[in-house]
Amino acid sequence: MLPESNSVQVVPAGVSFLICTYNSASRISETLTCLARQAADPAIPWEVILVDNACTDGTTEKAEAHWRELGTSVPLRLFKEPRPGKNFAVKLAFSQARYQYACIVDDDNRLASDYLQIGFDVLQANPQVAIVGGQNIATFEVSPPSWFPLFQANYAVGIPVYKVGSNIKPLPDGNIGSHILWGAGMFIRLELWHKLTQLEFKSLFAGRQGTKVLTAGEDDELCYVAQLLGYEVWYWSGLRLEHYMTANRLTPTYRNRLYYSPVWAASRLGAYRSALLTANESNSDTTTHLVKDFLYMSWGAFRQIVSMRFVKALFIDDKLYLMDCKQQMLTIFNYILDFGNIIGYYKYVDELKQKIKKSGLKLGNAMY
Repeated sequence: MLPESNSVQVVPAGVSFLICTYNSASRISETLTCLARQAADPAIPWEVILVDNACTDGTTEKAEAHWRELGTSVPLRLFKEPRPGKNFAVKLAFSQARYQYACIVDDDNRLASDYLQIGFDVLQANPQVAIVGGQNIATFEVSPPSWFPLFQANYAVGIPVYKVGSNIKPLPDGNIGSHILWGAGMFIRLELWHKLTQLEFKSLFAGRQGTKVLTAGEDDELCYVAQLLGYEVWYWSGLRLEHYMTANRLTPTYRNRLYYSPVWAASRLGAYRSALLTANESNSDTTTHLVKDFLYMSWGAFRQIVSMRFVKALFIDDKLYLMDCKQQMLTIFNYILDFGNIIGYYKYVDELKQKIKKSGLKLGNAMY
């Protein structure tokens, strides 16, 4: 997810807001307005970096004109990335950031007015923390469908959650261990970016491409890489933003595409989870770890579809539970069909782990 070059020397303690956008002329004004309303200590320097990711609707021109109308003295710096894919745009944005902390702001995010101050304070006070994120509240262009609350986590809405057995629990404030955050509104310490540049890190993801390609995972990947490097990743409930949902994202077709999109990310993220679990092993057999992960996942899916709960779900048409079962089965099939490439993912992440060890950078084990 991070840039491959380090052309900008980041020294001052401040915040660079990074907006990577595709065709957001209709919604970028409100996003910028909320940024301009940040009520922070005037001594904190900050900037907004907007990367036009192959836009065709005049987003850049609209953003520049609106920022001028807002009359703020904070700089809005504009760049273009012609290659489709959020990850390419994020790399460019990071390479241009001037301050110690970056905050990834999607073009449909409306940050609370204290967002900058809270994120800055948390990172300033906790040097062991590389990433901190918060909670998202949904707002809608049209009335939300009745099914939305069941699927809101897939839209990065609500408090991030984690599983304990079959139970879902909200993340507590502070260190989240091996868990992950919503990418929207995520603060990142640029020191992490510098270390990954040293390691010649290459993301396993390209990122979403508008509404055409919904497979993502680069935000999760970054959380795992930070943990591999020994950093902590924090959730902080005081960080709040509104996540604006356009009408085209509230259809059953889009919902289903979004729900099943993690199928193709699971193997890559599994490679990172495996590396964290085996962080202290001197010799790592990646093929063995992959096979163990596959068997464990397959056993869990098998137990689910032969359970009485599955039978009950069929009778009462428990859509969410049945979709979850289908997602697990699709993930297993993807592991089988793409096994050769998946071995490559596991080997790459293991090589990264070994490179971290040899570099003298701290190797973490955040799993619990």
